Amino acid sequence: MGWYHCKQLLSGRVDGARLTDIVEPFFLGAGKDSPAAKEFADWSAKQTGVAFYASIEDMPEVTGPKLVIICGRTADNPKLFKAAIDRGFTHVYLEKPGAPSVAELEEMSAYAASKSVPVFMGYNRNFSKYILAAKAFMDDGKPGLALTLGRNDCFNTPEALDECFERNAEGMMKNMMVHELVTLITYHGLTVDVIEEITADAELTTLEERKGFTDFSKVGFTIKTTDGKEFVLWGDRSNGEYGEAVVKEDGMELFKAVRPDNEINAKSAELEEECPGCMPYFYLQDAEYLAVKQAVIDFIAGKSGKPEGVAGIDTAIESVRLCDHITESLMGVLKKPAASGKPKA
Repeated sequence: MGWYHCKQLLSGRVDGARLTDIVEPFFLGAGKDSPAAKEFADWSAKQTGVAFYASIEDMPEVTGPKLVIICGRTADNPKLFKAAIDRGFTHVYLEKPGAPSVAELEEMSAYAASKSVPVFMGYNRNFSKYILAAKAFMDDGKPGLALTLGRNDCFNTPEALDECFERNAEGMMKNMMVHELVTLITYHGLTVDVIEEITADAELTTLEERKGFTDFSKVGFTIKTTDGKEFVLWGDRSNGEYGEAVVKEDGMELFKAVRPDNEINAKSAELEEECPGCMPYFYLQDAEYLAVKQAVIDFIAGKSGKPEGVAGIDTAIESVRLCDHITESLMGVLKKPAASGKPKA
């Protein structure tokens, strides 16, 4: 994710922003002798006007307004977050979910507030066309509508799922489904406190153990709130990058939007031709990544008020609370994890 942020910035696609520094602890540290580090060294040698460091502490003190984009492993983010603020960064863009736990996020929020440092979260699905289209339909519609948000991901082999479980050790809820939950927090007022009932769908929920990590590979559940709202969510780590938002009334479909659409597919093909070999979601979500960064940069530059649609760390805290709450409900319907490498249904 950090590399793709760099790519967009270095290509001049974010107005008013310039990439000046890259911190890469692994390729410039413990992994410096790896083949991938050789590729990184070759690439970094071609960059002009960009300084490279093995740690935030190696950087000079920041003396003026400067945004840091933190894209570390979730478990490492609290330490990186504090180090960046201590180095003098005035604004923080933090990739999801920000930290493994509510307690850590609350501590990070308090520390940033004590230093008057605004924090923006990289929840790009708040800027997804299909999410915004469903929101517009529901804003203009009558009460009592049910919203379904579903998605597939692109880990389509046992080996890919093994790598996914290991790399995203925070789990499917906090790494994947949290995107959908954040859109519900932002646009539909969902919080733990307004949940009346969570119904887990055992048929759509699979728990597996891979590479020593136990996690969901599929989930399905329905949330009903105290004010009569109904949200149905499902997700699958496999079967190709896809997202949908469906609005129903009494079980009848009134509206449906999907990602990717024809426009996104066309742009994705263009981006893949320019830079082959990326994970599919980078191409498909390219415009969303740009939109979040541009909204943040415009805010910092004084071109806008509160960046509309950009999640703050308060939303991140609520999203992890939701993930924990929903996970408890899902675990209640599950049997023991499937064996590692079991073929996907």
